[in-house]
Amino acid sequence: MDIGVSKDTARASAARAARQSGVRIRQLDSTASSHACERFLCEVWRTGPDHPPLAGDVVKAMADAGSYVVGAFDEADGGDRLLGVCIALWGPPSRPGMHSHVAGVHAAARGRDVGFALKLDQRAYALENGVDRITWTFDPLVARNAHFNLRKLGGTADTYLTDYYGPLSDGLNADDESDRLMLRWDLLGERAVAACDDDGAAPDAAVPDPAAPAPGVLLDIDGGRPLTRRTDARTVLVAVPPDIDRLRAGQPSVAREWRLALREVLGSLLADGARLVDFDRTACGYVLTLGEGR
Repeated sequence: MDIGVSKDTARASAARAARQSGVRIRQLDSTASSHACERFLCEVWRTGPDHPPLAGDVVKAMADAGSYVVGAFDEADGGDRLLGVCIALWGPPSRPGMHSHVAGVHAAARGRDVGFALKLDQRAYALENGVDRITWTFDPLVARNAHFNLRKLGGTADTYLTDYYGPLSDGLNADDESDRLMLRWDLLGERAVAACDDDGAAPDAAVPDPAAPAPGVLLDIDGGRPLTRRTDARTVLVAVPPDIDRLRAGQPSVAREWRLALREVLGSLLADGARLVDFDRTACGYVLTLGEGR
């Protein structure tokens, strides 16, 4: 698909998403907005002011260098209240691409699709600059992010990264090991176009055929804890807890059980060539088709 033809459609989709979310998206390129971004990130990631996820001077430098540094502002508040941010880096000239380093939405704005509006703006911006792929990492234990990335945006992932960033001492990760999935968002792919431009779900994330066999469960939820099962099915479900943040805060040992179980099951499946095709919100788990190695 031609980027030149598609970028106008992507920009129109981004504008529609911003209107529906009631936000105005604009660059954070001034000194004041860069430090407002620092304070916002501290609040979202629950860190102290002396330990921001990204310092204001770094945010300013990234904006000055031409990186994607934007905020979503509440239209209902006169366009002054910051509800979300998204910051991404360009790849090298010989390998054009964009890597999204951080994106966050204030808890008070949940349910308004502010994150969706930010991502669609990022997609349009990348296409307008000749780039058709964005990557980022996300914690595979966070069910809402998995659903958003795979189902809402039409992304995919094929690489499991163990303790990728090392210790992250913020209020969300709670000193858990930083395992991540590397998300690949093919901006002009069939899944992304269907999810973002056609105002619907990605093709592989459609409502399952009721006549099709249910996926075999490889990792299940048993009394809140992970339970590994055996199955001969070629399409499998790998469950995650519905609310890992609650477990980290109240039952950190159970949260660690989930980390190790998911690392073993999902990490091994992807290493063996399984294809991640969906996140089933009802079953709260990843749906994969097995590779030839299984």
